[in-house]
Amino acid sequence: MAYDWSGLLGEVEAFSARGASSLIDDEEEQRRRRASGIAMTGHAPQERFVSTGITKKARGDVVSSSERTISSILQTPQSSQQGVIALVGALGSARKMDDEEEVLKRTAGGGGGSGGAAAGTARTISLSRKAADRSRAENVSRAAIAAGAQPVVIKVTSTVSSRASAAGLMTYLGTREAEKEDGEKGKVDIAMYDQDGIAITSREQRSAALAQWSEDFREAYAVNALATFSLTFTDPVDDAALHDALNAAFGSKPFLYSRHPDGKVSVYAVTDLPAKKIAVALKARENGEGPARAVENAEADFARRLADAWVSAEVQILGAAVSEKSGRYFLEKFLRTEKGITTSEGDPVKRGSSVKDKTSEIWRAWSPHVRTVEPRNAFHVIFSARAGTDPEAMTRAVRDFLTEQVGGHRWITAHHPETGHVHVHAMISARDDVGKALRLTKPELYQWRERFAAKAREHGIAMVATRRADVAAARPYSQAQAGAYERSRNDPRYLKTPSVNKRVERKRAGIVDRASLTNRNLALAPKWQATAAALRQAGAEPLAIAAADRFAATATAQAAVVARSKASGFVLLRLESEQFVERAALAAIVQQAVGVESRFVWAEGRKIHVLVPTAASVSKIERELAKQDSKFGPGGETLAAAKDMRARLLKFGLPVRVVIDAAGSAKDGAPSPWLQKRFDALARRSAAQPNKALAELKTLIANIQKQKEKAMPLSLEQFDERVSRANKSMDRLKTMVDSSAERQAVEEMRREISALFAEQRRDIEMQQMRSVAETAEGSGTAPASRADEARGHNRSAAPTVDPAIAAQQQAIAVGRAARAVREQAGAAKSAQGEERQQILRQAEQERQRGNDRDGAER
Repeated sequence: MAYDWSGLLGEVEAFSARGASSLIDDEEEQRRRRASGIAMTGHAPQERFVSTGITKKARGDVVSSSERTISSILQTPQSSQQGVIALVGALGSARKMDDEEEVLKRTAGGGGGSGGAAAGTARTISLSRKAADRSRAENVSRAAIAAGAQPVVIKVTSTVSSRASAAGLMTYLGTREAEKEDGEKGKVDIAMYDQDGIAITSREQRSAALAQWSEDFREAYAVNALATFSLTFTDPVDDAALHDALNAAFGSKPFLYSRHPDGKVSVYAVTDLPAKKIAVALKARENGEGPARAVENAEADFARRLADAWVSAEVQILGAAVSEKSGRYFLEKFLRTEKGITTSEGDPVKRGSSVKDKTSEIWRAWSPHVRTVEPRNAFHVIFSARAGTDPEAMTRAVRDFLTEQVGGHRWITAHHPETGHVHVHAMISARDDVGKALRLTKPELYQWRERFAAKAREHGIAMVATRRADVAAARPYSQAQAGAYERSRNDPRYLKTPSVNKRVERKRAGIVDRASLTNRNLALAPKWQATAAALRQAGAEPLAIAAADRFAATATAQAAVVARSKASGFVLLRLESEQFVERAALAAIVQQAVGVESRFVWAEGRKIHVLVPTAASVSKIERELAKQDSKFGPGGETLAAAKDMRARLLKFGLPVRVVIDAAGSAKDGAPSPWLQKRFDALARRSAAQPNKALAELKTLIANIQKQKEKAMPLSLEQFDERVSRANKSMDRLKTMVDSSAERQAVEEMRREISALFAEQRRDIEMQQMRSVAETAEGSGTAPASRADEARGHNRSAAPTVDPAIAAQQQAIAVGRAARAVREQAGAAKSAQGEERQQILRQAEQERQRGNDRDGAER
């Protein structure tokens, strides 16, 4: 009847060691994830999570590793395209039903009244409906992003102002650098398609298309004219007086002048004259087609300015440039034809080997004074999608969208397949066939994004239009800022601007903008909470709902961190959970809800101790806690602070009982030393309790083993008392494990021990029954023979014990094998994640090299 308890004791010790090891591993993992900016949840990030498109591209030295990123918060699931599209459709249909119900309510509640009152009411209803529609549309977009949809990216990268720029853009769209048949790299033609679906595949076809486009181009013109003057003096003027008089006449505008032997002076100057108007008047005077009052008035005005400087002269305007190109041409002509040229500063112009170089030098100095207008004859627009998107579906969506959106305009599209992301380029004429201009302001571009998202979903691409504020994204950077950043990385001599570098780095890394997270006007926390509620109502995947909850939690936590600086002190809370939650998940929820760091949270079983900053009166809470006893309960300030914490946790779905154990002041955003020591003492005492419980369990089992090895029989009362003590120890052990796997192992151990206890109890009962029967019979059997019989019975019963012990050992072996399988699966997932990150880095490098080549070609 003696059992081999040594195996059970060994398994208990092994389980204790595994539990301690897992706690250490979990703490290390949590520290690593906090350092890398990954959201603290009860589950580790898996390979199902992919970037959302509003996430990081690359991380540089400017960005701190502790910065939170959009991807680390959302951890968007890799859902199917059709599933996300169906979810958007379901949320959109729910929105339409709400709108119809609202209309029915308002029409049913209508009545009489004056026409003016009715019109005002109608306007108010219209405005409120527009605001509600916009709010619902943004909610649908946030829900789709949480479910795995990609945001629409439409960029107007440049405008076409002249035939030359249009030719350059067409060449860029219609050619790519590739390896030719002979093995050398060079430019090859790729297909472009116009608004009629006609392919443009060669240089000759691009020239023909350019000729058609340029027929409707408007020429550039200057706002202020660069004019050529001829001055004839009535009296001799020395050089010093001439220089002063010209500066008085032209003011701060730069000019060049040259004196002729016959006394005349030629001047080429930047003026405030209207270029187009002066040019038309000069042409009319030259051809004798009408009055040239604009020119005559300008000439009289300059003559009057010279007279005010004590120089009398006749002024004649010979020509006026109306564009930058013509202005540079006449400047170069003046430098070639005139001799002895002097600048407005009084310095002579030295003639060099190249007049063009001197023209460029002077024009660079003059350009700030020349206001020119470059007409927008065409737009270069890029439609982008996430890597892995079907390029054919994307191209069809772009063409269908442009057909509906810019009907009557010329446009051509081209897909560049060698870039990392899917890019479809479009060149769109600025005016349609009746001369109406295309507007691409922010409101129009947002409408474009919404309509293109709908068109993309029709072609099977899960896209939605988002706002930068919805995900608290960092500010975008311009193409010039990106170029400056790249040059500063490649050329150490280039001036590095920290603000530009930081802006580019943060945007490319997908860093969350903390100001947006805590902006009260944006109210991201309640908006994302409403998004999570909408996802639950629509029956979305749990991972999508969890993504929305994480973003809402992050926004709430960030707001709490910002508010911590205004806190008057800290309170030590004891939270008692009303439901069983894993310890790691419980600590993570509390950390997000109250907005504190992990070092201020300690969980033991269903109890949590946490140090929380508070804006309540700490001194009043301290006085109330000092008076609190069995007769007097918590005071008003203490109850209010506890109620506020309970409400915060309820928003995260965690019902708990909140008790304030202590309060103290704050210094530099940290609790007072004595309050911190009290919290640390609680953490140390809680950490020692699991070892104490395990020690009690092992002591109990050892005592049972010793009792079984003795020959003295054990009464049923003594046996039941020891079984009760063992069950209590197992209950305490269960409350101190973290994961479901460990709880399952404890349950299996409990079942095996219970089976052994039940079998042992049956043996004790049989022994007692046998003893009673022998006494009643009054048998004369010798004690030695009865002992032999009992030993024989024991020997025959021994085989019945072996299956239970074997079952226990088999269960333990199965548990070990399951743990090994889980560890192997975790290692395989880690290897897959590393391989995937390597592939993404290579793709990003290829995309970056493609962008560099594109910029060089432009």
